[in-house]
Amino acid sequence: MPRRIVQLSKLNQLFSAGVMVLAFALATLAQTAGDAVKEAQRLTRVAQTAEAQNRNDDAIKAYETIALIAKSSPAIASSALVNAGGLYMRTGRFDKAANTFRAAVAANPGSAVAQNNLGEALGEMKQYQAALRAFQQAVNLDSSLVRARYNMGVTYERLGQMKYAEFVYKIVIREHPDFPLAYDSLGVTLSKSGRPRDAIAYHQKAIMLNPGDPTFHYNAAVSYLMLGDIRNAQEQKRQVEKMDPAMAEHLAVMIAKRQN
Repeated sequence: MPRRIVQLSKLNQLFSAGVMVLAFALATLAQTAGDAVKEAQRLTRVAQTAEAQNRNDDAIKAYETIALIAKSSPAIASSALVNAGGLYMRTGRFDKAANTFRAAVAANPGSAVAQNNLGEALGEMKQYQAALRAFQQAVNLDSSLVRARYNMGVTYERLGQMKYAEFVYKIVIREHPDFPLAYDSLGVTLSKSGRPRDAIAYHQKAIMLNPGDPTFHYNAAVSYLMLGDIRNAQEQKRQVEKMDPAMAEHLAVMIAKRQN
């Protein structure tokens, strides 16, 4: 069966974007605010340096301190907590991440990002129904937040509700036709539903939009294997070898088993 391989690089990119949002908000406020905001700016630099040096707990402490001293500015406090929660996620401490994202939502109930990230943490803890509620709230707050809608599809897939997952991914594709993950995930869902032939076009579209993601080639190869198309599976394996040799080795084992 197709298997989605989660890459931490995507999470890291999203986390970095959150740090930039916080830094921008603080820079804007610093023009008119006093010592508290200046201290929050200093702590943001401390957190960024600690994170760059893989001192994640020091970075978390700095972000949590920012949330305390900037509690009169809900957007800043919430952004700081979102960044702290992102570090908890990155280091696999999903319960702490969920609690931190809940605090971010409490600080700023209008933050769609905080709601979405809470859903992601709950999903990692296999609390799928609660995750769906968080994602739906995020979509209600900001219908343009593609991650939240996409995450609903992922959650339905984890629940084994493939028809719902397919429906959501098609909505994402309709509203965000350049979002490659939606095409790849729809392809995976169709293959899991016993429709690998229907999946191929979506895998190909994902690869066309982002040919440098080895997981897209991997998932396409699995769908080809389900069709008994060894030649195309081998071609996808060759593409994976250029980007992720370990993933390619795993795929080679699957191909060998099918050949035997």
